[in-house]
Amino acid sequence: MNDRSAPPPNVDPYRALGVRPFINCCSVRTLHGGSLMLPQVRAAMDAASRQYVNLDELMAAANRRIAELTGAEAGIVTCGSAAAVALATAACVAGNDPVRMLRLPHTEGWTNRVVMPRNQRFAYDQAIRMVGTVIIEVDTLAEFEAAIQEPTAMICVLGTHEAMASFRLEDMVGLARLRGIPVLVDAASEHIERPSPWLVRGADMVIYSGGKFLRGPQTSGLLLGRKDLVEAAWRNASPHQALGRPMKVSKEDVVGLIAALEYWFEQRDPAVELKRWRGALAEIAARLGPDVATEVIEPSGVVMVPRLRVRWDAARFGIDGEGVRLALLEREPRVMLDDTATTANSLEIDPFGIQPGEAVEVGRAIAAVLASHAKAAAAPSTAAAETDVSGEWDVVVNFVHGPRKHRLRLNQAGGTLTGEQSSEQFEGAVTGNLNARSVSLNFVTRLEGNTVSYRLDGDVAGGRMSGTATLGSVTDHHKGPFGRGQFGTAAWQAVRSA
Repeated sequence: MNDRSAPPPNVDPYRALGVRPFINCCSVRTLHGGSLMLPQVRAAMDAASRQYVNLDELMAAANRRIAELTGAEAGIVTCGSAAAVALATAACVAGNDPVRMLRLPHTEGWTNRVVMPRNQRFAYDQAIRMVGTVIIEVDTLAEFEAAIQEPTAMICVLGTHEAMASFRLEDMVGLARLRGIPVLVDAASEHIERPSPWLVRGADMVIYSGGKFLRGPQTSGLLLGRKDLVEAAWRNASPHQALGRPMKVSKEDVVGLIAALEYWFEQRDPAVELKRWRGALAEIAARLGPDVATEVIEPSGVVMVPRLRVRWDAARFGIDGEGVRLALLEREPRVMLDDTATTANSLEIDPFGIQPGEAVEVGRAIAAVLASHAKAAAAPSTAAAETDVSGEWDVVVNFVHGPRKHRLRLNQAGGTLTGEQSSEQFEGAVTGNLNARSVSLNFVTRLEGNTVSYRLDGDVAGGRMSGTATLGSVTDHHKGPFGRGQFGTAAWQAVRSA
């Protein structure tokens, strides 16, 4: 008797769950599933799933093979690049000392300072802080040199922004080596090279994503570098009973990432890839018509993939870049654009994730969305504010573990709202607007390398306001709407202060 609950073979597993896939025009963001695994990776992981193996023996062998392929002294597979950040930090703070390893993240009395250039703080440096460290920000080489006079466990550098600092990696390495301080570079979003330029320039460890450009397992990362530190990072990782035990890397992930590295260094043809990307961008541009301008943004620095910038007259077409992005997600097939690369009259397309035949669909979809809005922009709403919300308010945002209270002071000029708010560990300026009886308020505050964001939308009735708060955080490098809403929603209420 057949099991009627089982889906028929070859059914799209996402659609079977009611989830609509999309054409990926925003490269390799984890939020959108990273990249698509190579056929060689899928085959290797399938084969690895059919036998048992000891994880320590497997990682020791993988370490040797990774060193052969990358030219690094040592290398391990981790469960994503953020895990590699945490494990590398644990290696620098606790090493392979069992007493210290088992005390993490309690590091009182230890060397637990990590120094970073201020412009290189990033969302994932929470993986550094979770080990029990304190991040010290510096802006200049003089500040850096002064900072490392105090006991310092590690220096961390964000590869994509290293060239934008007033001092370079070599400057840091030279001073750090005098004091025996390891230097870690996060290059998760970069193309790996042999040898890694970061290790050549003097870094002790470097991190790459396995599930992005390498097209390996989506939950894999790669930590390369100094043998003693890399092996200490492994001892802090699963399956060992230490801080990294929740960061499990499977036997399939290890074998799959080795397969991805072998393809990358032994079979991949970068010239063929570049030709395919340029061809996809040309296909898209050819379908956008004479009233839409296109421009290829050439690769530079650590960026290896060209992008297509699409621009239009926003007044004529009556839609901005974010509007186009949202409209494309409503179509079939869906098209996903980068939410951090849209403006009032433009968007950008990254071809890395575009599969054969999809570029034509992308061009047609963008052209159709713009054509449907090719008219004078709708007249802006003239609904006047029907009430005065200026003054002081007591605001309560209701979270899972209880409320957070804010004291809010608003100034009103027509429908424009400004002011300030304060709460425990959260205070700052407020902006917003009032349209008839609909209110929208934005609260932000700086916390470590992030900007915490609340957007409070709701209604005004007499001396009360209420609605839904959209919760998130963004970094200086990624300020799009996805980040601003990544933590979900909460209900909020406000009453005028007595």
